[in-house]
Amino acid sequence: MFLIIERRLKAILAAIHTKEYGSALLGLIGVMGVTTVIAVTITTSSLHALGYTTATRAGVEAEAAAEAGVDFAAASLSSSICQANYSSSADPKFSVTVSYSSLQTSPGDIDNSWILGCPVSSSAKRLKLISTGWAANLGVADNSSQNVRKVEAIYPYTLAPPSYVIVPSGPATYSYSQNDPTINNLVLSQGGPTKPSIVYRSGSATCTSQTQITGDVILGGGGLTVTSGCTINGDLYTSGVVSVQSGEIIGNVHAAGVQNGVSVTLATPAIVDGNIFAAGPVSIAGKVGGNVVSGPILGDSTFSNKSSVGGSVVTAGTISASAGSIKGTTTTNKNGIVTPAIPFVPPWVDYTFNAGDWVASDGFPYALLTMTTCSSSDLNTFLSSAQSSKRPVILDTRVCGAVTDFSHHDLMLTSDIVILANGFNFQTNNFQSPSEPDKRIWLIVSDPLADGIPTCGTGSYFKLGAHVEFGSHVVTMIYSPCAISNGGDHLSGQMYSASVDTSSEFELIYLQVGLPTVNLSTGQHQAPSGTGILGDRTSIRDLVVG
Repeated sequence: MFLIIERRLKAILAAIHTKEYGSALLGLIGVMGVTTVIAVTITTSSLHALGYTTATRAGVEAEAAAEAGVDFAAASLSSSICQANYSSSADPKFSVTVSYSSLQTSPGDIDNSWILGCPVSSSAKRLKLISTGWAANLGVADNSSQNVRKVEAIYPYTLAPPSYVIVPSGPATYSYSQNDPTINNLVLSQGGPTKPSIVYRSGSATCTSQTQITGDVILGGGGLTVTSGCTINGDLYTSGVVSVQSGEIIGNVHAAGVQNGVSVTLATPAIVDGNIFAAGPVSIAGKVGGNVVSGPILGDSTFSNKSSVGGSVVTAGTISASAGSIKGTTTTNKNGIVTPAIPFVPPWVDYTFNAGDWVASDGFPYALLTMTTCSSSDLNTFLSSAQSSKRPVILDTRVCGAVTDFSHHDLMLTSDIVILANGFNFQTNNFQSPSEPDKRIWLIVSDPLADGIPTCGTGSYFKLGAHVEFGSHVVTMIYSPCAISNGGDHLSGQMYSASVDTSSEFELIYLQVGLPTVNLSTGQHQAPSGTGILGDRTSIRDLVVG
């Protein structure tokens, strides 16, 4: 087109020097007009294309910035105290507002339950984040509609408890590395809503002498031998092998280990009322109420003429069984059997004592009594002061050295009490509370070295000697990085220690107590107050910017 205009223009210019000068001038003006119109059209089209391209880019950037704001706010809410607004002044630029609702789900298209700001009570059930994002490169040529985008995201939400709330956690007994291999004449019963459990992070044991365990036994790094009338009214989980010589396991057996070609052995008097899940072959001469699953390790599983299996047997290997010993079906050479799973055994929690963590339910701190000199008379004076306190109280006896000797000292609790020492020695003690509600007593040996293993101080120990009595209205929590030596006692509560001596006759009624700032069930420190747990995002959508 421009070549045609060029030829026409040359013709007109040539005619200017002739008699057709006037007509040529009119033609020149016409050609210039056409050229101008074409140039304006092309420029306008180019500007429109540029504006569309930059607007699209701006929209993508703004959307990404808004979504980045959602992700940033969600991460912040899980790790630090809630803020009503989160923003970034550098790219990606965003601003996020927080709202919460006490309703578990939306009532419909119109939801007026949202309250602007951070959750202020445990009634908060959902959290809404509205994030506004700005493009780093704005649209040009009046194409600014995509410069700003807005995104709404909704999550289920659980507010972390206030710092002074002690969340009950932890098993009945926790041993990081069990040194005492004998569970002898132990009676473990359930005193509250949570099922008891004995948990060893490492260590094997023999359960014997009429031990009665109500709850599960979980050995994360060892095996168990059951004999002499030991009864486990729960499930048994071991990373090693299981040998039941006599006694009864009322629940299921899960054995993840194999030794000498056998994973689980049942002698003639032994009973497993539930199922057996074994990593390898089994040797059964006792009674199994349920099924037997053996694998993936191959081998021959044997069932004697004195054995009885109420269910079926499935094995990755072979079966040698007396006629009639297996009531259900048998399956051999089965592929796909997996090693029995053992419940997670949490790591050791290094608990560092901090008086500021101990706050009563009314928001006021526990009273603090700190001994500055140590004698039997001094200890008696401070115990008298502690038991007469109308408020929960902390008694710090660490001035007494490696071990505080509480022998022959009694205590009548009128409120909750925390006793802190580098080590404990109890002998002939009586700890009572006159009436309900039950009073809690924490016996704590602090472990300030944050290395994930129990660290007992030089010369320190924890001894529960003979004739130590805890009354029916006293609930005890023992935390000790030193092994607990137990002389045969009765208490309600729980023990968390490097190792718990169970070779002496002992009765424990399990009631969860816990410690502030830590979760003994998960092996983790709790989220700080004002934070919460976001569930899986239930919705995300774009909103109209206006």
